Amino acid sequence: MKELDLSGIGERISRIRKERGLTLKDMVAYTGFSAGYLSNLETGKTSPTLENLKMITGVLETDLLELLTSEKTRRDVIRADEIKVNRYEEENMEVGIIEFGYDAQMYELIRIEPGKCKKEEFYKHIHSEVCTVLEGELTIQLNEKIYQLKQYDSIYIPANVPHRMWNESSEPTLSYWIYRKK
Repeated sequence: MKELDLSGIGERISRIRKERGLTLKDMVAYTGFSAGYLSNLETGKTSPTLENLKMITGVLETDLLELLTSEKTRRDVIRADEIKVNRYEEENMEVGIIEFGYDAQMYELIRIEPGKCKKEEFYKHIHSEVCTVLEGELTIQLNEKIYQLKQYDSIYIPANVPHRMWNESSEPTLSYWIYRKK
């Protein structure tokens, strides 16, 4: 088991932020935290709350373990039963995160059950994404434009473009997403 290393958490946040190509101004925009707080956090002058760490890991697209330990796990193979799955009930969605730990490339398998999405908010990310529908049908809205994707259709979503997705069909949909953390 990895040892927790809380003393260097600010330095690790700073390092990961810079690896992603983000400025403190970017972090302010995405987290809502002040530049002073983030600067003090990175220089070790203040400590984050667990809730603030969750927000930061979301923006940096990393996991809490990477921030709380001094090393990152690298893997050559990830078995199906090892994929980290997050469930979002209000969106009828399961997201399987596949991260090998070698570079900033990320992969996700997203399964959406049929039915109306209860969440009306749009996603907006600091990275571009590519989605390919593997099974079923997927509806994706980019700004005001709506696209209906069928099996093996793909879509490119530029960075910072508001988007949302849902499944209007009667069968589950499975899509494969690729993006690169900046």
